Amino acid sequence: MARLGIISAPGTARNITSKIKDELAENLKERLSQSDDWQIDIIVDPLTGETEFTKKIYARTEEYLQENGWDYLISITDLPLFYNDKAVVVDIDTSDGVAMISIPAFGWRPLKKRVQTAIINTVSIIKEVTDNGDDIEEGIKDEIHALNNMFTFSKLRYTKDFFEKSETKHLLFHMTTKAGGTFRLVTGMTFANNPYNMMQSLSGVTAIAFATGAFGIIFSTMWNLSYLFPTWRLAAISVLSILGMLLWIIVSHDLWENFKEGQSRRMTSLYNSTTLLTLFISLLFYYFLLYLLFLTAGVTLLPPDFIATTIEVENIGVRFYLELAWFAASLTTVAGAIGAGFQDKETIQKSTYGYRQRLRYQESQEEDSEESD
Repeated sequence: MARLGIISAPGTARNITSKIKDELAENLKERLSQSDDWQIDIIVDPLTGETEFTKKIYARTEEYLQENGWDYLISITDLPLFYNDKAVVVDIDTSDGVAMISIPAFGWRPLKKRVQTAIINTVSIIKEVTDNGDDIEEGIKDEIHALNNMFTFSKLRYTKDFFEKSETKHLLFHMTTKAGGTFRLVTGMTFANNPYNMMQSLSGVTAIAFATGAFGIIFSTMWNLSYLFPTWRLAAISVLSILGMLLWIIVSHDLWENFKEGQSRRMTSLYNSTTLLTLFISLLFYYFLLYLLFLTAGVTLLPPDFIATTIEVENIGVRFYLELAWFAASLTTVAGAIGAGFQDKETIQKSTYGYRQRLRYQESQEEDSEESD
């Protein structure tokens, strides 16, 4: 029986590996050793999320490999890895036959099938290294092709290198361009943050905003303004209200990461970019939900003939209700921003990389202090 150990970071990485575990065992048997069954063990370890401490991660994975007697070992991290400023998808330590796979490098939708393909081909490469040493270019053509096929708009390049700090040889599959890799990392990290979950944490804010707006749309002032305002003005109000709420949430919940000594500027920039994109997508969901609620309320509560008489126009059509809902959603987003300041701070913070990473550092430091004691 062949045994594969997967050391997974908490969160997205753990969820994906847990879901593909059974199918992965079957596909490994079909692809690599039809005569052997595969046993897959998954261990969740927050250390695999500390991207700045790659040497420490590999030391921990070697301990796991020796303690559990696995034939192969792969770490799945939900944080980015880099090689010469390029985003790394797979990093294989050919000295010991263990590997790391970075989930964010897959981009916005790291589908289970793609992660499974990466794991299978990584195991195949490790097997090739074990059997034939470092000279494996000819033997891994199929694996390189399979990995490249997962990246439509940005191809991978593989590089051999020797890391002096850890005195290990590595085979790295990384993006060919810095810009393309950064784009994939930001979108992949945003996916891991799960904007929809953050939107759910703002459900109380949605209720406050709708209650405020529902009271406002029964008065003629809002009818007149929404009817008189041109499209560009309604659009400008929408943009300002969304950006204002975004900035208010960041400030009131301490979501912005400041650069600190000893911390990577690149990682700080990635955390902040991911927070901005996650919040922006969440607020678009929030805004669209408000819009639908106000559109429904307007059509239900406001007879067109009565409105036409009140604001002294000939007739009221569908456009009026669309613009009224648009205007109401923008105005009440401001009220929602105020309510967002009273939301559970920790609930919002857990949807950001910087906060989760600080928790992992604390856990790691506590473990180190316990071991030293």
